[in-house]
Parts: sequence; structure tokens; C-alpha cells
Amino acid sequence: MDLYLPAVPALQADLAVSVPLAQATVAVYLAGLAGAQLLWGELLNRMGPRRCMEVGLALLALTSLGCALAPGIELLLAMRLLQGVAAAAATVVAPTVVRATLGDADVVRGIAAISMVEAIVPAAGPVLGALMLPLIGWRGTFWLLASLALLVLPWVVRIAPRRLPGLDSSHDAGWLGLLRNRSYLRLAASHALCIGALLTFLASAPQLLLHSLGQGPAAFAVLQVLGVGSFMLGATQSGRLAARFGHARVVQWGSGAQLLACGLALGVTLAWGRPPYAVVLAYWMSFCGALAVRGPATFGDALAVPPAQMGRGTALLVLALLAAGSIGTQAVAPFMGRTDGAAPLFASVLLMLAASAALVWRYPRIRRPGAPSA
Repeated sequence: MDLYLPAVPALQADLAVSVPLAQATVAVYLAGLAGAQLLWGELLNRMGPRRCMEVGLALLALTSLGCALAPGIELLLAMRLLQGVAAAAATVVAPTVVRATLGDADVVRGIAAISMVEAIVPAAGPVLGALMLPLIGWRGTFWLLASLALLVLPWVVRIAPRRLPGLDSSHDAGWLGLLRNRSYLRLAASHALCIGALLTFLASAPQLLLHSLGQGPAAFAVLQVLGVGSFMLGATQSGRLAARFGHARVVQWGSGAQLLACGLALGVTLAWGRPPYAVVLAYWMSFCGALAVRGPATFGDALAVPPAQMGRGTALLVLALLAAGSIGTQAVAPFMGRTDGAAPLFASVLLMLAASAALVWRYPRIRRPGAPSA
């Protein structure tokens, strides 16, 4: 999606469609990505990680080719929806395999490594996409995505296990069994609210910078770079901190740091009417650094369930965080075109962070399953 975003205006002009229809190519992809979480969570135990990735990457390549060759907006929208369904395989399989194959000493580092990649791509993707657009056009973006999917397919198939280690099919692997796990629900809800706060702020930041602070696109680029840098720095230390101080403490400390940063930003906004750009930068860097410390431990502990439930647990968690981000973004959207939109944005984010912190203030007791080597 990030590689594709700069191509949306060119697509609109080439296909002679309206702005809402062009933007719909992003919306339907996200709808497919969110809706397919439960599908892949259900298929993971039945098909195994390797087969899920074979099907997911093959479908991603085929739908990318379909987008590249689409003669009109109707087929393009259908292909983008299926692209989201295909991409959802990775969001379910990758963290599940990491949690199932790594021991407690390494799982935080493993999830942090995935998180670092996921932080780099949204920052680098639009830049790379904008640089390539004059050379290959919007259709070339999809040809590139198809090529990348086919390129990684043999490698992923080689390393992905056929079955999750320790999978016991006789265990209660249904959704109800997962929903009865209070520790999972609390940790999953806490992580979803935290990521929802991130997505809400990130999606609203361009409008905030423009209408409230009078800043141009360069200000958002700087915000992204500093946020990713802070996240990368925190992610390199998350495993070491979790091993030294325990998962509960790093999650609680990270939650507290995020609350403090957002509370200070809201206080400055209420006192001055609008926050200085430096305050927004300081808040975002603090938020991202704290997220990198608390996020992997929260995610890993939420998935400390029997292997038969891990796929569904991952799917439900990712669906929850996407939903939280979507709801938060829409809730603050009416305020983002105003000069005083910063206070509602920071207040909404603070509310989400407070709920997230409350869920882990008394950390759930984790029953950690044994994890054999990959």
C-alpha cells in the first residue's frame, strides 16, 4: 500500500475517475486486509503456515498483475480487494510462527524485528514509489509488486514450517475458547488500543500540520523520519529490557511514557491554543520509542496461548487494532480541517492510551506454552 500511495493521483487522471473513486482503491484494500484476518486465522491450523504463505503470495502476485492490466476502475477495485485478502496471510502467519517457534527469551526480539521492518516500509515506501512513478507509471507499481511477491515466494516456502510446532489438534482451538481467555483479551485489547492511537494520530497528522500549525508536506516527512528513528532505537533495546526487568515492567513503563507524552502535548495545546511544531515532534518521538519498548512484549504475551489458538489469536488481535485505528481516525476527522483541531486529536489519543494502560496496570498472569526450536 505504501509503495502505491503516490500513484493514486496518476491513476485518477489516467482512468478519468473522481477523487473518491481513486481513494476507494486504498479503502477496499484495507477492507480486504481487515476482513481476511479471521479467514487466515481459521485456515492456519487447517493448511499450515507453509501452505498459507504459498496461497497468499501466489494470490498477491496474481492480483497485482490483475491491477496492472485492469482496463477500468471496476476491475481495479475488485483486484485491490483481493490484494488485501492475499496480504492478510502474512499479517497472521508471520507473528504466529515467530511466537510458536521462539522461546520466551527470544520472542520479544523476534517480534521487535518484524516491527522494525513494518516501521521502515511506511517511511520508505512512499518515497520510493514517488521516485519510480515518472519512470514506470502507476501500472508499473503493480508489476513491481507482482515481481516482489514471486521473488520472495520460494524463500518463504523454504523457511515456513508445514505445521506449527507443538500443535495439538485435540485442544480447544475454537474462537470461544480464545475469547474465554481473560489474559489474552486484556493484553490484546491493550495493544489494539495503543496501535489504534498510533494510527489515529498518523492518519490525522498531515491535516493537523497543515490546518493547525500551517506546515507543509516537508513537516510530515520529518515527523515520519524522526518517529521511525525513535522506534528503531527503542526496538533494538526492547528484548534486552524485557529480559532484564520483565515483560510486565517494560509494558507498564512504556504505557506510562506514552501517557505522559500525550498529556503534556495536550496541556501545551490547551494552554497555547495550538501546539508548537517542536512539541508535536517531541510527542511523536516519545510515543514511537515507548511503543517499540512495550509493543513486542505485549504482542508476545497476548499470544502466549496454546499453538492451536495462536493463529486465531493473531488474526483477532490484528483485526482489533485495525478497527481501533479506523474508529479513532473517523472520530477525530470532523476536527482536522479546523485550526483548533489539535486539542480534540490529543484528547482522543490520550483516552485510548489511558484505556490501554489501565488494562495492563495490573499485569495479567501469563501461562507461557513451551516453544520448541524452529
